[in-house]
Amino acid sequence: MGLVIKKTIAALTIFLIVPFAIIATNWHWQPESLDNTSKYFFWITETASYPWAIITSIMLFVMFCLLIPRKTKKNVILLWLLLVMAMLGGQIVKTIIKSQTAQSRPYVLWLGKEYNLNDKQFYSLPKSERKAVIQNLLANSHPIPNWLAKHWQSETGYSFPSGHTLFSATWAFLAISLLSFRRHYIIVSLLGIWALLIELSRILLGMHCPIDLICGLLLAWLISLICCFYARKWHILDR
Repeated sequence: MGLVIKKTIAALTIFLIVPFAIIATNWHWQPESLDNTSKYFFWITETASYPWAIITSIMLFVMFCLLIPRKTKKNVILLWLLLVMAMLGGQIVKTIIKSQTAQSRPYVLWLGKEYNLNDKQFYSLPKSERKAVIQNLLANSHPIPNWLAKHWQSETGYSFPSGHTLFSATWAFLAISLLSFRRHYIIVSLLGIWALLIELSRILLGMHCPIDLICGLLLAWLISLICCFYARKWHILDR
């Protein structure tokens, strides 16, 4: 476990560069931040958004089961159970934290300044009404492209912590802790890059602030260590 902790801490340090760099530069989201590359970040963030996240998870479930060294029927079932618990457990914890902290998303705060929207009143509305409010406010908004307006309408929940970051970083940390980096370094590296791009997308699309990302990353790291412990305890992996 000691080597796994060192490897995952190294990855965690890299992932934390994004939010800490934003904090250090005191950067805040504004519509002016959108450019021609923003649509690409939207496509990336969709891989961790419902319902596409289900397809992403299924593909990664299959990949992990194919890449574990000891592919017995028992190990595949236990690994599948472990991965499902990691994903569902993380999202449940995220949902509980969001409901307790009730932090407004950056785009909601921007809407408050631009259209005199009270964020507390906004979040007191049912989800369907929140979606309608955003739709009405941005009906003739030139700074906000239609694809981003629709994305905001689909994600009207609280900000802290970032569920997309939690989702992608959990997969990246699990790849580091459960798969052999020397044998599968390309796959592990690609998942790490994907998690970094998800982080950036959440910031650049006005969905989260740096502290949301930091919390999501720390939760993902803890979940991956717990999964690694049980993977070794259940002999899915060699000790």
